[in-house]
Amino acid sequence: MGLGLIIPAQPFLAKSFGASAATVTQLGTVYSLMQFILSPVWGALSDRFGRRPILLMTLSVTLCGHVAFALSSTLTLLFVARALTGVGAANISTAQAVLSDTHPPQERSRAMALIGAAFGLGFVLGPAIGGVLFHFDYRAPAALAAALAAGNIALVLSSVRETRREAAVGAPGNRHSLASFLRAEGALQQLVLTTLCMMTSFALMEQSVGLFIESVWVAPGEANSMEKATALTSAFLVVVGISAVIVQGFLVRRWLVSKSESFLLRCGLLVIAASLVLIPCLGSVGSFPLFLTSGALLALGSGLFNPSMLGLISLACPADRQGVGLAINQSAAAMGRILGPLFAGALFSRGSALPFLAGSVLACLALGMSWRVKATR
Repeated sequence: MGLGLIIPAQPFLAKSFGASAATVTQLGTVYSLMQFILSPVWGALSDRFGRRPILLMTLSVTLCGHVAFALSSTLTLLFVARALTGVGAANISTAQAVLSDTHPPQERSRAMALIGAAFGLGFVLGPAIGGVLFHFDYRAPAALAAALAAGNIALVLSSVRETRREAAVGAPGNRHSLASFLRAEGALQQLVLTTLCMMTSFALMEQSVGLFIESVWVAPGEANSMEKATALTSAFLVVVGISAVIVQGFLVRRWLVSKSESFLLRCGLLVIAASLVLIPCLGSVGSFPLFLTSGALLALGSGLFNPSMLGLISLACPADRQGVGLAINQSAAAMGRILGPLFAGALFSRGSALPFLAGSVLACLALGMSWRVKATR
């Protein structure tokens, strides 16, 4: 929800500080770069010292990042704030490891879908509230995000018990580095590369969709253009969030009872590839309600892909390396969110449809790679 509060206004706030389209998309890059660097570190430390202390430490950093964003008055400070928040957000694999610790192998993918549903609900509430708050004060969404981070710290202190297995303490090989990521072998390597391609394609869309909406539905020089573009982008993300809650909270959890993770993963990639092509096609029609259907399809595709991938990663790792294994996958996802913004602005400058078409090609590449993943039940 904290991320959703900020995303709709972030590109337009950066533009108000003089940022170009390429610089706007690079705000997402610095956030993901911190996730790429720190995810393996937090994962390894959580395997060694426990999930709870790492969650508390990283949530404190997230709190500092949101406060810094709220107080930012220059483009440089915005980048610093997003870097801090990225350091804290690298704890996602630690949260995933908590579910992996507490569920048997056959239930892990269904449990991971709960995290996806939680993200979806956050993207319903976050952009909706953030779009309203932005009209009153550009600092208000980040201030509320900081308050939510403080609430998360209180929840972990009061409600989350330690779940790390004692056998993992001092286990050899818990130290993780980028070299370990590059040396990943067998099934884990194939899964990580698939995640990299898929997340790069999704990041191309994520960093461009606000600019695309502005170019189609906001006239140049229109009064309150920034507020209108923010409101429309918020509406798109709310549709994505509602769809994600339905798909991952209800549908995928049922489908995983009878369908394999690898089958649902491939279906998700196929839907993502198709929906990315639909974005510029529906944009050319000019109907914003019709355009929102592409967001619903994106949520369906990612809702099929994400829990299936997390379940496969968890099954590919030994019990005492769940934190590191999930962190390697998270690093691959973060690298995709680095590569996507690096090219999104340049592609958009040459053609508003190009980021989405390039993303569809990458999703098809990930689909081809996924055929080498073994079926699981």
